[in-house]
Amino acid sequence: MECLEQCRARYGERFIIYPVGMRPVVFLSAPDEIRAVATAPADVLHPGAGGDLMEPVFGDRAFVLHEESEHMRGRAAVVPAFRRGAIRKQRDVIAFIVAEAVASWPEGVALPIAPSLRRLTMRVILAVVIGVDSLAEGRLENRLLEMLSVMSSVLLQAPMLRRLPGWRATWTNFLQQRREAHEMLGQLICRRRRESNLNGDLLDRLLVAQNADGSALSDQQVRHNLLSVIVAGHETTAATLAWAFQLLAHSPDVQGRLVEEVDHGGDGAYMEATIQEVLRHRPTFLFLPPRVVRKPIEVGGFTYRPPMQLAGCIYLMHHDPEIYPDPDVFRPERFMDAAPNPSTLVPWGIGRKSCPGRDLALLEIRLVLREVLSARVVCPASRRLERPGWSTALVTPRAGSQVILRTR
Repeated sequence: MECLEQCRARYGERFIIYPVGMRPVVFLSAPDEIRAVATAPADVLHPGAGGDLMEPVFGDRAFVLHEESEHMRGRAAVVPAFRRGAIRKQRDVIAFIVAEAVASWPEGVALPIAPSLRRLTMRVILAVVIGVDSLAEGRLENRLLEMLSVMSSVLLQAPMLRRLPGWRATWTNFLQQRREAHEMLGQLICRRRRESNLNGDLLDRLLVAQNADGSALSDQQVRHNLLSVIVAGHETTAATLAWAFQLLAHSPDVQGRLVEEVDHGGDGAYMEATIQEVLRHRPTFLFLPPRVVRKPIEVGGFTYRPPMQLAGCIYLMHHDPEIYPDPDVFRPERFMDAAPNPSTLVPWGIGRKSCPGRDLALLEIRLVLREVLSARVVCPASRRLERPGWSTALVTPRAGSQVILRTR
């Protein structure tokens, strides 16, 4: 993040970075330019290597890795399961999962809370996409969490390391864990196909979805699409909550006002402002996936040609002092007077690839913060806010968001 800010300070709101062995990347931070890149046709700006990065985790048939009609068909099958009304029906189940998880967190000791948040959000997303009845043993949950530990390494970004001593074992473990997770999901898919009484969850919707030729999705397509939704819906929410705990621990005034609202059962205006400010101040994605220029395109008065890549930088836009005064200050009050401008606060992405799970994520964040703050105080475990660290494409607190929970 410091590098991005230094580049903007030196070169302006658009600048070029030349990664070793890769196409040059133009970083853009003006709202209209970011939107122009995000909404450009795929035959003009192509996602490029972004999909290759996550293919080993999602699977090559996942709709999120494809463009145009294939992407839109997959998205159409997924979106209804995450609409506000559908999520509202799951509220009691999600609230129970949250309460059970929070009650198990120890008090009075410094602990990295990120692993606990990842387990919680994994359980929630699985309950939403495959149903609570499928979670009884917790085997799938554990295997997926083990599999996704690869994201804290550099093996997804650097395939050449996978064969080297020291890295080979990590990659081999990932492949075995992925194979076991696929087997569990495959058994679940086969069992659900035999059932006549469906639950209406995401898995059921994928089982009745169709390809362009009218054929049903294969088991592999269903499995890959499920995995992509599970991973995306779990990792980003956990990372946002990890930053929320860090920011609240180091902002006692904000935490105090939030506690007062929770205690008095208010309308949640300050809670909503706090969540928006967390998303602005510490977006889990610093920039949208770079798009490869396939055909010349004009953005912001400049024409870009192959082989350039264009990346809309969310972080720089969220920290533009012309848009958000005192951008480095964590201050939810900035969102109290008016709703955030949707063109300048884009933690969920833009356009056809924006996050369909936004309402679920917001509900989880809201429920977790209320459950914790209703009985506990979040105290810092260090003098300063943790520095950011990479987890594949996500930015998370480097030490796992260490905090101390104390009884109020």
